[in-house]
Amino acid sequence: MKQRFEKFRHACPDVDERFLQEHLSRLNQRYFSSFGDNDLYTHVSGLSLLSSEQPVKVLLQSRRDGSVDCTVLAFDYPSEFSIITGILAGMGYNIHSGEVFTYQTETKKSSKLQPKRKSWPRIDSQDHLKRRRIIDHFSGNLDTPLPFQNWADECKKVMEAIIGLLERGEEDSVKEAKQRVNEMVVKRLAGLHGGSHPTLYPVHIEVDHENESYTRLKVVSEDTPAFLYALSNALSLHNILIENVRIRTIRGRVEDQLDLVDSRGRRIDDPEVLDRIKLSVLLTKQFTYFLGRAPDPYTALSRFEHLVGNLLRPPGRGKWLELLTNPHNLLDLARLLGASDFLWEDFIRLQYETLLPMFQPHLEGRQFSQPAETLTERLKHALTGKQSIEEQKRTLNEFKDREIFLIDLDHILHPGTSFGQLAERLTLLAETVVGKASELVYNDLIGKYGQPRTIAGLEAKYAILGLGKLGGAALGYASDIELITVYNDNGRTDGEKSVENAEFFSLLSKETAQIIEAKREGIFQVDLRLRPHGDAGPLACSLETFCRYYGQGGQAHSYERLALVRLRAIGGDRSLGSQLERLRDEIVYGSKSIDLRELQKLRERQFEEKTKEGRLNAKFSPGGLVDLEYGVQILQVMYGGDVASLRTPRIHEALDALTEAGVLTAEEAVRLIRAYEFLRDLINGLRMLRGSAKDLFLPPVESDEFAHLARRMGYERGRPLDSAQQLYIDFETHTAMVRGFSERHFGRDALPGQGIGTVADLILLEDVATHLRDRILIPAGFKNPGRALVNLKGLAGDGIRRDTFAKLALLA
Repeated sequence: MKQRFEKFRHACPDVDERFLQEHLSRLNQRYFSSFGDNDLYTHVSGLSLLSSEQPVKVLLQSRRDGSVDCTVLAFDYPSEFSIITGILAGMGYNIHSGEVFTYQTETKKSSKLQPKRKSWPRIDSQDHLKRRRIIDHFSGNLDTPLPFQNWADECKKVMEAIIGLLERGEEDSVKEAKQRVNEMVVKRLAGLHGGSHPTLYPVHIEVDHENESYTRLKVVSEDTPAFLYALSNALSLHNILIENVRIRTIRGRVEDQLDLVDSRGRRIDDPEVLDRIKLSVLLTKQFTYFLGRAPDPYTALSRFEHLVGNLLRPPGRGKWLELLTNPHNLLDLARLLGASDFLWEDFIRLQYETLLPMFQPHLEGRQFSQPAETLTERLKHALTGKQSIEEQKRTLNEFKDREIFLIDLDHILHPGTSFGQLAERLTLLAETVVGKASELVYNDLIGKYGQPRTIAGLEAKYAILGLGKLGGAALGYASDIELITVYNDNGRTDGEKSVENAEFFSLLSKETAQIIEAKREGIFQVDLRLRPHGDAGPLACSLETFCRYYGQGGQAHSYERLALVRLRAIGGDRSLGSQLERLRDEIVYGSKSIDLRELQKLRERQFEEKTKEGRLNAKFSPGGLVDLEYGVQILQVMYGGDVASLRTPRIHEALDALTEAGVLTAEEAVRLIRAYEFLRDLINGLRMLRGSAKDLFLPPVESDEFAHLARRMGYERGRPLDSAQQLYIDFETHTAMVRGFSERHFGRDALPGQGIGTVADLILLEDVATHLRDRILIPAGFKNPGRALVNLKGLAGDGIRRDTFAKLALLA
């Protein structure tokens, strides 16, 4: 210490020796190791000149690579880091790295020297030597049209004015300082995000207690504008003080370390407090990202801080959990945002990895969604008293959206629940909502046009049929709702304003689809395109048209007839629905009306249109979900004429029936079930990760998004293979197994994209094409690929051993 003092005294002769002693004793070794000697001397000289009249000094330097170094030397004030980072963000300075240091509190000599403050009382000049000071150093780049020198002059001017307000220490001046910074940030964010689609990013938070003096918070996330401002703002809500900060940004990914103490300068150990801090960081970061879209951003931010502060500060067990599960709180938050109705659902979906450990102590087996058997009665109760169709529509959709949210929430917070359980709950909800929507629309149309009647004067009936995932009782997150409406006979309505039954039931189909609003494209979105003649046909068809279109010699494509395998009556008249299911069995299973060559051409077109070279698609890449589902359905059609148990819309029942009929071996059926469940989990994970039903491409295997997807699917860390490796190996082995299944039952030409495969295909396929074998083994160094393949298969063995060997081969 003495040697360092002499060195600094010689280099900085104008600095008061008493201040120099104070400066050197109150900064840790990391500070002195982080800067060169000239920077250290510049810092101490600048800090020694601080006064009430000049409480801050800003050092700015432009480098040859276009980056800018910014160092802020100032007295220490509560919320100061948030103020500084807010000013820089508002002025277009993007921070890439940084080191933030604060004078340590002198608690050993006197506890009265500089107590932590919630206000800023003026300090006499004789106490300036003892005041805590900060050195905030950042490196970043500018996003501004101003020349560097003009920007630097403006930055210094703004920083001096706002820090000057903090130095005054009056309640109004502090409030004005915060308001000015908030307005700067809001203006900047509004300019960046106007018109862009809301995007959320996962945030990973860790707490480290290794140091006795402070608690270290580690935050890892994708970089977003004003990230540090949002982060420090969240901490200030809890009177948490930032002692030191280390900032790193690598390829758009921020990794920040913050050393924190409570309002009395002590390390934070209380788990409840730490959980509230972590949740507050998550909430505030996401809120700030959307702040630019709020109608009155400053008011929104002020109200948000108040709301979060009230909900998160009380230590009541599980109090903050209600923030995310209470519909009134969610509504308040959504209104505050003024930008995205889906933010908080998305927030939970993306942040579950951080939220789950915080939720666990409060869950205690709790299910947020109510029992499925009460669904119909609860919806009926919600609609009680709603007279107009608009009121009913709004209530129905609010009920639907809330149920989806709670079902998804349970699935996220209870990782042990299977995809099948999620599918069962979502399918039941869809059936209930579609049935009630059609009932509401039907009654409204009767009021306008009267009762639809057949030519014979009888009441005309209608049935609503589910197809695809809905018909197969296998809905997942973001699945669409594929429907066909069929009425039993032609005729007219008996009202004063009479219309043809064709028009009446087309209106019924159209308005039922319109009354069910999708929060986003593809999420519970009604799809009517599978009706006879598709978009070119009427929205509802008669029983006669249904039979003529799908029957022998009808105009239906083989794909449309194959889709009828999943047809299931879900609404309208039950007897008509049952009749249509029987007709379906005659059309699909009682005649040879499906052309496999037509299906093959369709699959090739899907492959060309919906896949991209070098990118894996969970649904449309060879061996993906489409190949598995098509294959099982085709086998049902091929053998269902003789085996009644195969005539089922549910894929698990179909696989069991195929096994009992001897079409599949028990081992093959088990593999298909595992592959199906894996692919559905994967697609569900992708949709929840991205909030989109359309983008089913896997992220690059080495990317952070791929690792997050793996953890979202339940792959655990801490095993010999990390979670991303486990997901990659499972994807390759399951899709190789599906490719083998397709080739075995339908021939090598059944799959599109010839030559696509991995070493797992060599192990799992019975008959490997020569070009595929050579493409994989020759680049791997095998001079005789034929002999190598024989040896590989010999080593692999059979059954479970072969599956395990395929995974080892992928690793090798």
